[in-house]
Amino acid sequence: MQAKLKITVDRSAERILANRSDRLTPRDAPMQLTPYERSIHFLRGVHSRAAIALPAFYLFLGASAESKEPYPIEGYPGVVFKHVIEHSSISTVSLSCRKIFDHRAGLTGASFAKSPDVVVAKVAEHWATKSSRPLEDAMAALEFLRSIFRECAKADSTLLKESTALSRRIGLLKQYANRSAAHLSLEDYEFSLLDCAHLVAAMTVIGEIIRSFDDPMSQSDYFDEIDNAGLRAAIHLFPGMPNLRLFRSISIETQSRLCWEWGSDRGRHMLLEELPYAIGWF
Repeated sequence: MQAKLKITVDRSAERILANRSDRLTPRDAPMQLTPYERSIHFLRGVHSRAAIALPAFYLFLGASAESKEPYPIEGYPGVVFKHVIEHSSISTVSLSCRKIFDHRAGLTGASFAKSPDVVVAKVAEHWATKSSRPLEDAMAALEFLRSIFRECAKADSTLLKESTALSRRIGLLKQYANRSAAHLSLEDYEFSLLDCAHLVAAMTVIGEIIRSFDDPMSQSDYFDEIDNAGLRAAIHLFPGMPNLRLFRSISIETQSRLCWEWGSDRGRHMLLEELPYAIGWF
C-alpha cells in the first residue's frame, strides 16, 4: 500500500480578517454628534489621555536619565529596550498633547474653546447631575477649561510666539509630534524635561477637573495613585533614575479644584505660569 501525505491549509485567520474588514468598511455617512455630545466625548478623551501621559512621562524620565545603575535587562538587549522605551514614551506624551490641544475642527480643544454658552450650560447641567454638585461649580470648572483651550489649542507655530510658558511648551511638544517621523531621534528637537514636566502636570490637572465631575465614582486620589504608581514602575525598570514625583508635595485634586474656585484669571495664571513652582520643578 502506498502512503499519501495530505496537507490541509488552515485559512481561518484569513476568513476572520475578511469578516472584520467587511464589518468595519464604512457604508453610510458617519453619525453626526451634536455639539453637546462632541463636548462630552472630547472632555472624556482628555481625561483618558492625561491618565496615559502621566506614567509615560516617568518612563521617559527613566529611559533618558544618565545612570551607572545596571538595568534589569543586561547587555545589548537592555540598550535596545531603553531606547525603545525612550522613543515610545515621549511619543505617547507628545501625541496626547497634540490631540488634547489640537487647533483643528472635530473632537479637539479648539472646537471646545468655541463652544457656545448654551452648549457649555448643557454640559454643566450634565456634570452637576452626575456628580451631585452645584450647577455653579460645574459652570465655573467648564468656563476655566474653555479659557485654557482658548489660550492653548492653537497651531504650534502660533504657540511658540505666545507669552506664557505653558503655551510655548505645548508648541514645542506639538512640533515634535508633527515632525518626529522625519527624524527618529530626540536630539533634533528643542524640548527639555522641564517642558515635559510642566505639560504633563497641566494635562493631569485638567484631567482631574474633568474626572471630578464626569467620573465621580472614582476616588479623589485617582490621579495621585497613577502618579505614584507610574514613578514606582519606572524606578523598577530604571533603578538609577531620579526618585521625583511630579505631585510629591501637593494634592492633585486640591490643586485642580482651586483652579476654577479661584476664578478663570487666577486659575489660568497658575496653570500657565506657576504650576512648575507649585510642584517643585523649575
